[in-house]
Amino acid sequence: MLAPVAAAGWVALGLTELGVRIALLRRNRSHGLVSVLWGLGFGLFLWAGAAAVGLPDPRAFFFGLVAGGAIALVVYLRGSGLDDQRGWRPGAYYRRLIERRRPGVPRRERATRTELEQARIEVARGDAAAALFSLEEAERMATAQRKLAELVEVRELAAALPLQRGEPLVGRVDEHIQGFPADELAAAGIAKEPSREELGAQLARDRLGDHEPVTTPELSLARAALDRGDSAAALHWLKEARRVAVAQRKLDELLEVYRLAERASETRLVSDVEADLASFA
Repeated sequence: MLAPVAAAGWVALGLTELGVRIALLRRNRSHGLVSVLWGLGFGLFLWAGAAAVGLPDPRAFFFGLVAGGAIALVVYLRGSGLDDQRGWRPGAYYRRLIERRRPGVPRRERATRTELEQARIEVARGDAAAALFSLEEAERMATAQRKLAELVEVRELAAALPLQRGEPLVGRVDEHIQGFPADELAAAGIAKEPSREELGAQLARDRLGDHEPVTTPELSLARAALDRGDSAAALHWLKEARRVAVAQRKLDELLEVYRLAERASETRLVSDVEADLASFA
């Protein structure tokens, strides 16, 4: 008599677990899990379709199972994972193992090499595809371990690759390098590049000296609000003037927004305009 109750409880717990997994899917989604779900959905559809047209149940089940597995494999290998970086794409780990097991190099020697050492060898022999893969792995390790010298060498080796292969990696490495403190960069002989906000502030200082006031409807309303001490209205119209100036690429208007924002002591708006000015710089 307890068997139906136990079965109902088991089904309820199973459905609860499934609901929790679906709710967490957005956070823990991976290309492998998505491909399995695609294969499961198509496999069930093909099984139901085969059973509906009169195929015996065992054959319909195995047909859906094989077809769903094949679809999951195709989605995994040829799906959206190809848009990721080379080192994160499906099958990258196995391709790396195959690459490291090339004939002609003793296995013990290959196993003791770091990604950077392997990249040096591959760059020297002109294997751009393998070198790019090793350099991307070395970039990830050097970034995680905060090793500036290794990042600099990764950049030098990536610059030696053909332009279409090495240029994206060079750009990423430059961003990582600029994230180090200025004293470490100076010790390595690298100049610290100014941030976007610093570029914008420098442009504003350079241009405000000979800048004449610009008049637009939004700026006129902002000036009038500042004159009567209405800071809320002034901030509203300055934000509108900034939006129009950025959309229309009007440097003079954006500089006037900057000057009025400083007059109103709106530090957050000043920082936002400095970031916008960096695009002009």
